[in-house]
Formats: sequence, structure tokens, C-alpha cells
Amino acid sequence: MFLFHLILTFFLHVMNGVYATILAWVQSPNHGKMGTFTLLASSNFIGLIFYVSLQLIHVRKEPNKISKLFICYHLKGYPRSAWILTFFTAIVWVLANFSTVYSFRYASHPSVVQGLSLLMPFMVFFISKVFKISKKLPRFIIPAFFISVGGCLMMILGVNKSQDDNEVPNTNNTAAITLAILFDIFAAFFFSFQQKICRTYKIRAEVLLILIKQIYIPSTLALSFILKEDWGVFKTLGVEGWMFMLYITIGIMCLSRLGQTKMVIEIGAALYSSVQAVRLPSTMVSDYVVLKANPHWPLQYIGAIIVFISISLFLGYQAYADRKTKLLRFIFDPYTFIFVEETEFEDEFTLINPIKNAGANFHMESLMSDHETETETEKENQNGNGNGNGNGNGNGNGNGNENGNGNGNGNGNGNGNGREREIQKKKIQIIISTSSSDSSNSDDFDSNESSEIKNLDEIVEIDRK
Repeated sequence: MFLFHLILTFFLHVMNGVYATILAWVQSPNHGKMGTFTLLASSNFIGLIFYVSLQLIHVRKEPNKISKLFICYHLKGYPRSAWILTFFTAIVWVLANFSTVYSFRYASHPSVVQGLSLLMPFMVFFISKVFKISKKLPRFIIPAFFISVGGCLMMILGVNKSQDDNEVPNTNNTAAITLAILFDIFAAFFFSFQQKICRTYKIRAEVLLILIKQIYIPSTLALSFILKEDWGVFKTLGVEGWMFMLYITIGIMCLSRLGQTKMVIEIGAALYSSVQAVRLPSTMVSDYVVLKANPHWPLQYIGAIIVFISISLFLGYQAYADRKTKLLRFIFDPYTFIFVEETEFEDEFTLINPIKNAGANFHMESLMSDHETETETEKENQNGNGNGNGNGNGNGNGNGNENGNGNGNGNGNGNGNGREREIQKKKIQIIISTSSSDSSNSDDFDSNESSEIKNLDEIVEIDRK
């Protein structure tokens, strides 16, 4: 079954690689002739329906279902800064989408834009570090970034050598490259601020996406009419054009997103994202098949190979490091909103319940038993072996009920590790209790400390090795 999931993961990334070429074909004056904002408005309308449906399914048993579709419901009671940051983040993603779709419109070789878009995870890590959203940069990020940039430059030089803009009418590679770089910057800001919004203000990510669509569709419709784009193009698309539109709206906006969500649950976000570089060769093949954009200069192939290998090794190492050190790191996807909450511990821990990322729903699941509910609190009793006088709930012989926050460890220096699990809506609370002999050697955690991560729906239970 794992092999099947891995194959399906490759297939989903290939779908997104082909998506880049189809975006270029649909907008090209030589082929689809569809206005950029017409394409964005029509395809994102389907996306809005999809995300609204997901949210309604999630809250179907809760009161005020319709109200929860609007961001204002979730921001009630928060300061003005929360509203400003949320709407700013939504607008940044709208600008990112404008940039990337327009970049494919002007590119003679969409694979070059695809290669540049794969640099976006590096930008996210850098911006998260600058704004202190993330504590430290991943290992090997600097050499991997510069090697990938070098590969992208070789691809750009290869395009300029093999074919100038005059040979492919209505293309402008300089504009395409500039817009692709802007996409990396805008998208990096979006993902960085999205972390803060979802973690600090306990807003589900799909609610933020619905807000984005609510801004996106009116603005693209308005720009489409201001620029006098021809909506009659739908009548002249032909069979090939309609197949491509169905691919964008149904294949990418719905099925691909759903498949990505499922695969992240099955194999984990780190492993899923570690193979996203396969999009680059799939875009190059689809460029040749659909647009007849065949690279004639070896620099393009060499640059693409360098980008593919460096990004694959970097993201692959991050996936390996996550499994080895039990760290949960942010893993980003340029076309979807998939991430795993970052939690770094000094000591090593064993995950009792494996982390599951719900992709488009953006909540963590854990394998809880059926009798546990969202309001249930479970306390586990363990016997300490100490022989002194207990403190708090501990009794004289050291056999106490430890509360999970260390109060059960009294003068008896009991060796038992107490644990408490509390399941609350949109909240994870990780409480770690250690023996007093261990806690004296830990910089970050002792018997009276707890770490809390907000905006997650279920509990993640962690035990010290």
C-alpha cells in the first residue's frame, strides 16, 4: 500500500507540472486566447465552491454553520492588528497568484518559471527566520539555495541562447522571470504569515482560503471587465481548450487538491513534499508536447538537472531529518496549502500518536480511541519509586497521582512520568512531566513546564524516551 501511495504522490506532482504548461496554453494568444483574469475568475469560482463544501462538511454538526464561512466570525474579539494581518495575508496571496499566472502567460518555456517557483520553500524559510516565526534555518539550506539559483540561471541562459522572444510571438521571457520571482516573494510572505495567523488566532486555514477566494473572484472579475477581456472566448475554445479548462478546474482545483490531502495523511507532509521537484521534468515534457517548446541548448538541460537534484536532496534530507530527530518542520507546496506545525525539542521524543495532516482542512489528527471526545480529559496515574514525603497530590510513600505538570513530584523524587491528555477544540496542549533527576539537565523542559501549540484540532501525545 505504501508503494501505491508513493506512486500516486508522484502522479499528483506530475499533474501540477503539466498544469503549468496548460496555464500557458490557455492564456497564449497563439492558442487558447483567454484573458488572464477571465481564467482566474472562472477557475477560482470552482475552487470557492470546493473549499466552501469542505468547510460545511467540517462544521455540519455545529451551530451557525453559514456564519463560520466568513472570516469576521472567527476574528470576533481579536484586536485590530489581527484583522489587518489576516486581510493583508489574503491580499498577498492574491498578488502571488496574479504573478504566477501572468508569468506563465509570457513565458516561451514555462519550465523556466516552474524551476523558479521551486525556489519558494527556500524563501519561506528565510522570511520565517527574519520575522522570527521560525527559530532557525534548516541544515544545508544555504548551499542548496545557491546551487538551485545557479541551475535556474543556466536554464534562463539556455532559453536566451536557443530561442529569442521574436521566434515565439507574444512572449516575453524577461517579464515572465520577473513575475516568477515576485511570486516566490509574495508566496513566501503568505505562508510565513499564515503560520502566525493560524497559530496565534486559532483560525482554520480553509477559512482563510475562503476569504482569499472572496477577495479573489470580485477583484479578477472587475479587472477582467476593466481590461475588456473577451468572455466570448469560451465559445471558441474547441475540444482541446475545454479539455484543458476541465483539467484546471476539476483536475487541479478539486481532484488534485483532494488527492494531495489524502497522500499527506497517508505518507506525511515531509515525504510528500520531498518529491515535488518532479514537477520540473514533467513541465519540460509537457512544454514539448503541448507548446512544441523544445530546449535546443544544453544549458537548459544541465540547469534543470541541477535544480532537480539540489531541491530533491534538500527536501529529501529534511524529510529524513524529521523522521530521525522527531522534529516537525514546515513543508511547503507552491500550489497547495500543506504544512506541518513546527515544534522543536532539545531532547528526543517518541510520537505515541502519529501526526496526520489533513491538507485542505489543515488540522492535525491523532489516533484516539473511540471513547475519547473533544471535551474529555484523561489523567493517567503512575507510581513513583521515591521514598520521601510527597508534595501536591503525592502521598507519603511517593505513590502519587501526577498531574502532568510535575506537581506530583515532591520531595520523594518519584521516578514515574505522569501524563495528562486534554482534547480541546482548535487546540493542542502538550504537557511533559519528567522526574526531578532528568529535569535538572534540561534547558527547555522541567517538571513544571509545558509547551502549548494553538490552532490545532486534536491532541498529539508525546513521551520522553
